[in-house]
Amino acid sequence: MNPYSPFHTIKQDKAPEELKLIVEISQGDANKYEFNKEIGILELDRVLYGPTFYPVNYCDVPGTWNNGDNDPLDAVIFSTYPITPGVMATGRVIGVMEMEDNGEVDHKIICVNKKDPRFDHVKDINNLTEYQKKDLKTFMEIYKIAQTGIGTVKVGEFLNKEKAYDLIRESIEEYKKKFNN
Repeated sequence: MNPYSPFHTIKQDKAPEELKLIVEISQGDANKYEFNKEIGILELDRVLYGPTFYPVNYCDVPGTWNNGDNDPLDAVIFSTYPITPGVMATGRVIGVMEMEDNGEVDHKIICVNKKDPRFDHVKDINNLTEYQKKDLKTFMEIYKIAQTGIGTVKVGEFLNKEKAYDLIRESIEEYKKKFNN
């Protein structure tokens, strides 16, 4: 473990309501980056196989651990404009999207950009438009089809922020157990 990696140094002092996020992928991008927790840098994982692109900014949540996929918790952040990969952004948590990826539980925390006034009115998952939710759900259902086939990703329901808060608290506790922090 690299103790200087942002994965370990960024503290979630306002969680579960607000999260400090490391942006991995900008909305509109087809490159799939992953934050390398050991080195503390973004690394290109792959270019998406099909004609798809991320409809939202995709993020890692430092200081969390998801036992479902043995990785940090994932989050998406709705913002008016793309956010550059590697940037730390503050997301206000509004809900969670249930998801299973290749048989692993991999729910996505749904946030809005706290620094974007165009999202000040969005306080809960139900404040997003139906198209915003539909675009995210559809993307997650299809983005791996060209690579791993139909049905490898299953998207469930959008749940309220209280369910997201529970998941965040649990993942922070799992991080503490895993990394003795």
